[in-house]
Amino acid sequence: MLRSQLKNNSGFQVIGEARDGCEAIEKAAELHPDVVLLDIAMPLLNGLEAAPRIRQASSDSKIIFLTQELDHDVRSTALATGAEGYVLKSDAAAKLVSAIHAALDNAQTIRVLRRRRVPSKQVEAARTTRK
Repeated sequence: MLRSQLKNNSGFQVIGEARDGCEAIEKAAELHPDVVLLDIAMPLLNGLEAAPRIRQASSDSKIIFLTQELDHDVRSTALATGAEGYVLKSDAAAKLVSAIHAALDNAQTIRVLRRRRVPSKQVEAARTTRK
């Protein structure tokens, strides 16, 4: 159902699926997806443990937790892994596509800012001329 929702309503393409956290890391390393939807409660390696490893395996991939875990501490821990979003499964129909777009839009903003940085020599020259 989630696959069809993403494809039909937003134009996203699901390029891989994993049964557990270990497989999620392998798939991320192999496929380098734009976004990884990650559940916290997964066999072998939970999402909180898998997220940092996914970040290492595919550093440009944005991670969004899609979970039924309501606990505020778990949410804080999940976001502390560097995830861009946290969506409850009960809210997925209404909020998941927006969360994916927000993660991707934020990435575009960061990339643009990085491209427009002033080289350090120019910054030094600007500092020395302003007295």
